[in-house]
Amino acid sequence: MITLVQHYFSASAQRFPDKPAVCCEDDVLTFAQLEGFSNAFARALQTAGVKRGGFVPFFMQKSVRSIQSILSILKADCAYIPIDINSPAQRLESILKAANATVLIVDDHSEALFTELLPENQIQLINIKQFAGGDESPIECKNLSIDIAYVLFTSGSTGTPKGVMIPHKAIIDYIDWCAETYELTDQDVIANHAPLYFDNSTFDLYTAFKTGATLHLVHEELNAVIPLLVRWLREREITTFFCVPSVLTMLLKSRRLKEDSFPRLRHLICAGEVLPAEILAEWMQRYPQLQFTNMYGPTEITVDCSYHIIRERPGADTMSIPIGKARANMELFVRLESGELSTAIGAEGELLVRGTSVAYGYLGDAERTQKVFIQNPNNPYFHDPLYCTGDLVRIDPKGDFLFLGRADDQIKFLGYRIELGEIEANLMALPGVEEGVVVFNNSDKEDERELGALVSLADGYTLEALNKDLKSRLPPYMVPTRLRLVDGEFPRTPNGKYDRKATKHIVFAVVE
Repeated sequence: MITLVQHYFSASAQRFPDKPAVCCEDDVLTFAQLEGFSNAFARALQTAGVKRGGFVPFFMQKSVRSIQSILSILKADCAYIPIDINSPAQRLESILKAANATVLIVDDHSEALFTELLPENQIQLINIKQFAGGDESPIECKNLSIDIAYVLFTSGSTGTPKGVMIPHKAIIDYIDWCAETYELTDQDVIANHAPLYFDNSTFDLYTAFKTGATLHLVHEELNAVIPLLVRWLREREITTFFCVPSVLTMLLKSRRLKEDSFPRLRHLICAGEVLPAEILAEWMQRYPQLQFTNMYGPTEITVDCSYHIIRERPGADTMSIPIGKARANMELFVRLESGELSTAIGAEGELLVRGTSVAYGYLGDAERTQKVFIQNPNNPYFHDPLYCTGDLVRIDPKGDFLFLGRADDQIKFLGYRIELGEIEANLMALPGVEEGVVVFNNSDKEDERELGALVSLADGYTLEALNKDLKSRLPPYMVPTRLRLVDGEFPRTPNGKYDRKATKHIVFAVVE
């Protein structure tokens, strides 16, 4: 029985030692090579002072060295924290502080970048590329399935990112279900499209580790040139592709899709954004042999808690694709306005989730944890957390859940979950900004979706300077691309709050 996620890989290394395990461009590691390296590097981490149960971040572009880092950290009985290589200095430093990290794994490029971003930071940098090797014999892991495997940092409304703590048992429950549901085997070739700091990557890595399938990492440059991604998927003979729906849209718009573009593809799985019915319909018309699945889940419930396998092509009158029903060991509820939890047909309200894969909460932030991880009111007998997603849903006549939107100002944009409050907090922290409101144009047309801000600035401070300063504080996907100077007063509601609908109209000329 598997109790720790790294044992998925070790078991496959026993079965398929000489098979390619991970590929990224021309870099290829077999199961045996990666198993031996991760054993040796885990020992090096322990020698460097990491302790069981510690949090070890790594900071580099997606590569085979990223996967080496993940397995090594796990084998050192620690939890890994992937950090976006494009993180500005402030975000990078806040993550290191939250993790109380004593070491940071880097490569040559990211070591130089880190030194440039945080020249006075004294954290111990361990360059994995310079590792000379060591004892590759199997390493004894002492962690239990209840220990934390990874922490992923998501947008936080106070301006500080939230670190979601996911234990081994949650990943194992999810991955075992995925492998069985999608009938994945060692004959599969799985693409890892998502960044490693985005939880969709959990599916890619661990289904490959469990089954002995070969994992191909989608190099970040391929996302900038979508026609190259089409060719890459064909040449690598990918069988399972998990992506955010906007990637399907971009692939269609590339006009490079042909009947033989995906000769071995079996599964096309989407999650992370709303799946547009018209985009799905076109894909199903072009590739009727594929199995299409729409999945749903926030980072806080270990990737996905519901799924909907799409059997029929959506018609012209289809308004939305269901997020489906709960997967095994997970349960979904609608919290009505009365506060009652319902599973009745037609129930509409906030989605609450319970089950084996619910996260432990936010690293070092008990207050925020208590707000959204609540005790199941129907169960007073033992610890039974419900995660309050903040997503509004309705249960349709077939018992499927339909996603209706966000209950607050948290949005999904380009596959990322973003809290407008975090952008606003960073905006208002700039000395040249006197006042500012951040809004999002959630248009039905994907190419019109955009972040914007209405601002008043101090004398001498320009929109160009504001844009530059925001880019130094926020990841690219969180920087508003539509900036407007306020003319007179900010629009407000009768109770004195900012009128965000009116602000949205000013910034985007959108009427709600």
